[in-house]
Amino acid sequence: MFYESEVKIESLGDYINEVLRLVVPEQGGRNFFQWYRGHADKEWCLIPKTQRGFIGSEEELFRKERFYTNDFQSRASILPFSKPQMSEFASWLTLMQHYGLPTRLLDWSRSPLIALFFAVSDKEHCELDACIWILAPGILNASEQLEKPTIIDGVEYENAYIYNMSHKTILTMIHTAFRRWKLSSNPNAITPDDRKFDHRFYAVKEKIAACYPVEADNRVYNQLSTFTVHNSAKKLTDICDESALRRITIPHSIKEKLLYELSVCGITKNYIFPDYENLAEEIKRLHG
Repeated sequence: MFYESEVKIESLGDYINEVLRLVVPEQGGRNFFQWYRGHADKEWCLIPKTQRGFIGSEEELFRKERFYTNDFQSRASILPFSKPQMSEFASWLTLMQHYGLPTRLLDWSRSPLIALFFAVSDKEHCELDACIWILAPGILNASEQLEKPTIIDGVEYENAYIYNMSHKTILTMIHTAFRRWKLSSNPNAITPDDRKFDHRFYAVKEKIAACYPVEADNRVYNQLSTFTVHNSAKKLTDICDESALRRITIPHSIKEKLLYELSVCGITKNYIFPDYENLAEEIKRLHG
C-alpha cells in the first residue's frame, strides 16, 4: 500500500517542504532520488493512457496499442520532419507519448515543480482536489527483479538499475507495443538470437520498470521527463509499498495560487511546452 501524506498544503513552500520530508532514506545515510507525477484529479488511476477505460484481455490491450503505434509510424514517415529509423522503437514510443498517443508509458518528471504544474494548470478540473505521486524508481525496479542478481565469491549483489529506453531489457518490454512475439513453430527457423530474446521476453513479462527516455526533444528535456513502462495490466498502486510510492494531496482551493507561484519561479506553459504558439500566449498574458 502506498503512503498517503496527511500534511495540509497551503502554499508552494509547504509543498516543497513536504517533498523534502518525504525523500526516502537509503542505507548508509544517502537518499533515494524520486520522480514525480501530477494529477489534476486526485481520483485518477495511476495507469498509462492505453489502459484507461479498457476492458478486455491483455493480448487485446497490446493489440490495440499496436494499431496506434504502427499507424503513427506509417503516417509520420511522410512528414517533412527529422524522425527515428523505423526499427528504433524506443525513440518512436517516446515521441508518441509526448505528442499524446496512448501508449504503455506513464510520464514522470525528475522535478516536483513540473509535476505540480500539471496538477494545478488543468482548468477543466479546477474544482477538484489534485495530487502529486512520488515514485522511488530504484526501489520499484529492485522489487520487480528485472535482472538476476550477480554472485561474486559467494556474495550476492542486487542489479537494480534504471535503464535508458534503448537498453535491451526495456526494448524487450516495449517490443509488443509494435510487434507480436512468438517463437517459430519450425525449430529449424529459430536462431540463437531468437532464443535469447525469447528468454528475456518471458523474464520481463508482467513487469513494470522505471526508465529514462532516449529522444532528444525539447519537451522531454524541459520537463525532465522519465517513464514507467507498463508491460502488464497491473497497477503501481497494487504492487508498491510506502517506501516506493507516496502521494501528496493538493486542495483545489489553492490551485490558482500555486499556479501563480510556479510562474514566479519560471515554471510556465511556455517552459513546459516550448514552441512559438505558447511563447506568444505567454507574452500576451504578460503584456495584455
